This record gives sequence, structure tokens and C-alpha cells, in this order.
Amino acid sequence: MKPRAVPLLAGSAAGLFTLVCGLPYWQHHLPAALLTCLSCAGFAAAGGLLAGSDDGRRRPGLLLMAGAFCAALAWVVAWNSGIWPLVSFFAQGSAYVLAGSAVLLYPGGRLTGRLERGWVGYAVVTLIGGQVAVALVSRPEWNGLQADIVWPNVATERWIFDRAVQAVIVLQLVLVVWYLVLLFRRARRLSDLERGPVIPLLLATGFFGVGAAVLTTGSEAWTDLDALLTFYVVVNLLAIAVPLAVLSGALRERWREVNAPHRVVRMTSATSSVATVRDALAAALRDPALRLLFWVPAERSYVDRGGRLVADPFAADGRWMAEARIDDRQPLALVELDDGLRQRRTMVDAVLRAGSQALLTAQLQAVATAQLKQVLAAQARVEERETAERHRLEKDLRDGAQQQLAALAVQLDRLDGLPEPARSVAEACRAEVLSTISDLEALARGLHPSVLRTDGLGAALDEVAARLGLAAQLAVDAGRKPPAVEATAYFALCEGLTNVAKYAPTARVRIEITEADGWLHGLVADDGPGGARVIPGGGLAGIDDRIRALHGRTFVESEAGTGTRLRVSLPSG
Repeated sequence: MKPRAVPLLAGSAAGLFTLVCGLPYWQHHLPAALLTCLSCAGFAAAGGLLAGSDDGRRRPGLLLMAGAFCAALAWVVAWNSGIWPLVSFFAQGSAYVLAGSAVLLYPGGRLTGRLERGWVGYAVVTLIGGQVAVALVSRPEWNGLQADIVWPNVATERWIFDRAVQAVIVLQLVLVVWYLVLLFRRARRLSDLERGPVIPLLLATGFFGVGAAVLTTGSEAWTDLDALLTFYVVVNLLAIAVPLAVLSGALRERWREVNAPHRVVRMTSATSSVATVRDALAAALRDPALRLLFWVPAERSYVDRGGRLVADPFAADGRWMAEARIDDRQPLALVELDDGLRQRRTMVDAVLRAGSQALLTAQLQAVATAQLKQVLAAQARVEERETAERHRLEKDLRDGAQQQLAALAVQLDRLDGLPEPARSVAEACRAEVLSTISDLEALARGLHPSVLRTDGLGAALDEVAARLGLAAQLAVDAGRKPPAVEATAYFALCEGLTNVAKYAPTARVRIEITEADGWLHGLVADDGPGGARVIPGGGLAGIDDRIRALHGRTFVESEAGTGTRLRVSLPSG
């Protein structure tokens, strides 16, 4: 049987069954027959629609169908003969238990918590066990029935019957209040994914529960057959809202399942960037927190949308990691989803298949980004090693060659008593040694100036500008940064100052060091002739390479006649 035919057949069967069960009553109450048959048929059709699902909705669907036929069977009381009135009372109680449990099970297919499981047990005791208790302590005529029907009475005291009815009514009122509390708790716990189809059902069920409770307390249905049948009619009229809510929610969900794959294709047809693909999948699956991880074959691991390797991609508490594959062997991506979507596997699979081409394009972008990050990280490590090496060379120069030359200068200074021309030669050697010490000092400062370590970037650049003889205006509005960041910024801006000294030595220079939003910004600007160009292999190109190694940016503005502005920006974290 085709799944689409199940709701129609179930609804038709339930409606016809209701008509047969209540035929003696319907002969004189045609409008009531129409409404009641429609109500039972609606419950069965709604149950059949849900039962055709391949997820957690199947179980509540089966319960709804069973409840519909039990509600129809309750109408056999209209025959008022044989065993049928007794069957009717138990069927009506069973219908309430089955329908109430179906709503609690929807849409996940399982009861959550002791309160819900406890309600089901209490409902069985109250609605079915209560009918047994009332039957045992009553006579058929006290219930408005024929005296010769099958009835298991064991007591004949009317006051016991009246007290039993009152006790069962109180127990049923407790049952309704308990159920309303469960509906409220369920509504609060619903995810965004479930809220759309479930909230109308909870409201309809709550409305029915309150209405049935009011009718139970004010009706003579326990003692009069006509009142009981009228009660059944009104209750079935109130109950129509429940299958309507189920049907409308199920139809909306079905439309969403059909439309979701097409929506992904539409949203990714123009572009397949990582952001676009993520947004398309999130919209189609109605999960704004959806996250994508892409498989990188070379790393045998997953990366996030920023190209960063993910150590444990399946560690997502309360979330479902659905795997998308190119084929049965090659992974493509992991999609982190709301755990409620496990109940919609068919829809999720269809959406991922529809977006597979876009996911493949996005994966290539993510892989390229990951590889670029690896290259930049390698460059950054090289830059850090170079900085450490300059540190070491500076220390070796200061502690080694400079100290040895200083000791030699002292020894030459002690040779003043030598006769000419030896004394002149010694003085000349001493002067040469002092000049060499000065050159080594300048070289050491160029490798990694000590003032950069002690006083920071501003003081180090001010010293460079003074040594180059530039008229510089310095403005610093930034704190200390990691050594690699400060060293990279220092050498980049030193290159800018050197260019000013070389091509515009009389120009006025402005040096600015600022920070904002986790970035360190440096500027060297002059009012010289301008016209500077970035030449491959040149100094400005080398600046850009150093800055990019730390994921930074370089900007050179140098139109002829407007001076030159060198800007560098580095992440300062």
C-alpha cells in the first residue's frame, strides 16, 4: 500500500466504523452523526499521516489511529444491549489514554521524564480502572442502561455507587490538571525546529482537556444514557481541533521536506562560498546554529570555515554531527545540527544531496584557506626564528667581538710611553679599534636594538630617525606587544625611514603608532616628492613579505608630489 493512501483509508474506515457503532442514535441525530464521524475520521487520518513517517512520528501516529477506532467503538453503547455498553465504557477510556499518550510522544516518539510516564500509568488506572470500579459497585439501570445487559456488579448500595462516581470525577480532574502541566512543560522545552508544528497541537489538546473536564463535572452522563450520548457528541466536536492541528502541522512539515532541497539549490546557484552554503543549509533545515566542518584529505582531518584544524570534530554536546560524503568512501563535510533533526533523517539526507555540489566547492575553498594558513604559519615561524637569531647575533657581538676589541683598545692606550714612530702607530690602531667598536655597536642596534626591548617601539624608531638625521614627529598611542610583532613592525617602519633619508632627506616625517580592535598600526609619512614604487625584490616588497608572515597588511601611498605614506598593520594578540 502506498503511504499516501494510508490516511485516506484509515479516515474512511474510522468514519464508517463510527457510523455503524452508533447507528441506533444516528437515525434520529443526523447532524451529530456527521460531526462525530468527521471527528473520528480526522483522528484516524492524522494518525495515518504520521504513521507513514520513517521517524519518531510513527509511534504517535499509530496511537492516534488506535484511539480513533476506540472512540468510534465507544458508540456501541447506543445499542444498549448485551455486552456492548460495557465495551463502550472501556473503549472510551482507552481512546483518551491512547490520544493523550500520542500527543506526549509527538514528535520524537518517546516519553521524556518520569512525570510523563507517570501520567500514562495514572491515566490507565483512572480512565480504565475507574470504569471497572464504577461497574462493580453499580447496577445497569443506575447508569441509565437496560437492566438485562451484561454487567459485573458486586454491590447494590446506591450510595457506594454515588461516592465511586464522585471519586472517579475527582481523579479525572487531577488527570486533566496534570496533563495541562505536562503540555506547558513540553511547550517550554521545544526547540525552534519543533515549535512550529507542535505548539498548535499542544494548544488544541489543552483546549480539549479543559472542555472535557468542565463537561464531566456538570453532566449527568454517569446516570443517564441520553446525557452520555450528548456528552460524547460534544466531546467529539471539541476533539476535532486536535486532528486538524496534527494535519496542518504534518502538511507544513511535508511541504518543508519537499521544499528544503530546492531552497538549498536556489540559494547556492549564484555563488558557492563557504558562508553562502552554510546559510543555505541553515535556512533549509531551520537551524541557525548550524556549523560546517570540511574534510582535508592531506591532513586526514576536518577544518572549520576559517581553515583551522579541528582536534575533535565529533565533540558537540547536544548536537548531531551528520556526515556528507562525495561517495561511500570519500568524506566531504561534517554538518553540526540540532539533535531534533535526527528524527528528520530523510529530509537531512535530501538537503545534503541537493547541496553536495555547493559543499564540494566550499570544501575546496576551505582546503585552500587551510593550506594558506599553514604557509603563513610557517612564514611566521621563520620570522620568529629570524628574530631569535638576530637576538643571538646581537648578544654574540656585544659579549664577544666588542668586548675583545674594547680590551685591545685599553691595551693600546697603555702604550703611550713608546718612542716614535711606534707610539703613532699604536694611536692609529687604537683609533681604528674604537671606530670598529662603534660600527659593531651600530650593527648590533640594527640587528635588534636593546631600546626596542626595554622602551618599546616608539623609542626605538625615534632613535633611528635621530641617527638618520630626519626631522621626525613621533606619536605613540599603543602598549607593549609580543616581541615578534614589535620586531616586525620596527624593521618595516625602519625601511620606510631609510627610504625617506635616501630619497627625501630634508622632508618632514610623521611617525604614528596606534592600536585598535586587536591590531597594531604603524605609519611613516613624509612630505617629500613621492613616487615610491613597490619593486619585486626591493625593500618595500620585503616589508610586505615580513608583514604577511604574521597575517598583517601593508599599504604604500606615494603619488608624485604628495609625499609617501607607508602603513603597516599587524594582529597584536
